Amino acid sequence: MKLQEIAKLVGGSLIGDPHWEVKGIKEPGEAEENDLILFYHAPYLEKVLSSASKAVITKPGMERELKDKNIILVDNPRYAFSKLVPYFFPSYFPERGVHPQAFVHPQAFLGTNVSVGPFTVIEEGVTVGDNSIIFSQVYLGKNTQVGRECVFYPQVVVREDCWIGDRVILHSGVVIGADGFGYEKVGNSYYKIPQVGKVVIEEDVEIGANSTVDRAALGVTRIGAGSKIDDLVMIAHNVKIGKNVVIVAQSGVAGSTEVGDEVVMGAQSGIIDHRRVGKGVQMAARAVVTTNIPDGVIVSGFPAQEHKKELREKALIRKLPELWEKVRNLEKMVSKQVEK
Repeated sequence: MKLQEIAKLVGGSLIGDPHWEVKGIKEPGEAEENDLILFYHAPYLEKVLSSASKAVITKPGMERELKDKNIILVDNPRYAFSKLVPYFFPSYFPERGVHPQAFVHPQAFLGTNVSVGPFTVIEEGVTVGDNSIIFSQVYLGKNTQVGRECVFYPQVVVREDCWIGDRVILHSGVVIGADGFGYEKVGNSYYKIPQVGKVVIEEDVEIGANSTVDRAALGVTRIGAGSKIDDLVMIAHNVKIGKNVVIVAQSGVAGSTEVGDEVVMGAQSGIIDHRRVGKGVQMAARAVVTTNIPDGVIVSGFPAQEHKKELREKALIRKLPELWEKVRNLEKMVSKQVEK
């Protein structure tokens, strides 16, 4: 693909040879002369300059550092990269149609151009929308609804009565609609509370490998449109996740919690049950929310508090050895004065 074609495709401005041929996209250290590389983070400059590549996508203003390179200027290089990937790294998807080793209940409905892989089970009353791809060893429980253009990778489980919107991506090991963790202690035993609600996952959601979304005890556990959930994340029963929320790996949201739109939860962060986290809140890695958080606040620590306050406290903690030494010296001085 020629550079002028790439520039047009990503809506960028070209500085250099419009007819330069690009054969692939690679990391700077692995790239050859005809590979395209990205430069979007200043600390990578040295690697970019030493790369054999002669073609770079970067932001306006960063091109001044680049010599002897053909340059495409875009506002967002990573977004440009996402648009180019399908041209250089075509995805593998199985053929359309139902594999002969799959089981599809006679009373299930499949839309047009649906792909169903081997050893997949689709139960009674399931609906799968047009152009959806269901890989091998997927289980879709009774009366589950799946939207258009979804992709479910191998070993996804969606239990009964769940609703999945359009263009949802579920990676391997995802379980949607398992029983919520609900028990009542009676005497010396725990009595299981039936979990008879459902899960609703709205359109354009992506959920990473081995993450779980539990069904509600009653009502709905909901994941809002456009939200992105990383690997190894736990969403408990009756949780309401807003739109365009980002939840990073190994995080957890306990039961009946509400998470507002555009919240970002850093890795290994958590929210205890029956709390509300407001719109636009940012939670640092390992932050644990134990109280309601208003809109737009940045929090960190355990228990989570306003980030600047947490930083001040951490700074004081680091000074404790020095302060302790001063206190001991003062005690010695006072003790000597008393002895006199």
